[in-house]
Amino acid sequence: MIIKHTQLCTAILVMLLAVTALPTHASGHGTAEHGQPVLEGYSPVSYHEQGHPEMGFRKHQSMYQGNVYWFTSAEQKKKFDASPSAYAPTFPHSCPYNLAQGRLETVDPTNFKIVDGQLLLFHRSTEQDGRQRWEESVVNNRITEKELLRRAKSNFIDLKF
Repeated sequence: MIIKHTQLCTAILVMLLAVTALPTHASGHGTAEHGQPVLEGYSPVSYHEQGHPEMGFRKHQSMYQGNVYWFTSAEQKKKFDASPSAYAPTFPHSCPYNLAQGRLETVDPTNFKIVDGQLLLFHRSTEQDGRQRWEESVVNNRITEKELLRRAKSNFIDLKF
């Protein structure tokens, strides 16, 4: 009986250790603890100034709100550091269309839109294109982008906690 109890305790301990050793959720990528950039290394400044994402470099990096960002040049880094909220994505790890619907989905940093000066990154998969759904909602449902953004921000707070 004592042997079976010891074996059970050992099995439980092994399972607990295995669970705690599992990798963290993908939303942790790009955070300072992982040292990897958000946006898969694309520069947030390029979206605003070039109108498209450009790959940044590790040697030009900054941290903002726990996220690591890479830039194409020292000049871009300087601009970002002077006003990070003007360049950083509103939801670095979550698709605003899905947030507006009350869901969390990862983003594709090449699928983006700038709304009222805010960089929005959308989910893209074989099942769904978040940016396309966002735009269809505006056209078909007669909802404004500001209202979708308000819902996304509200749900983000609820889903985050």
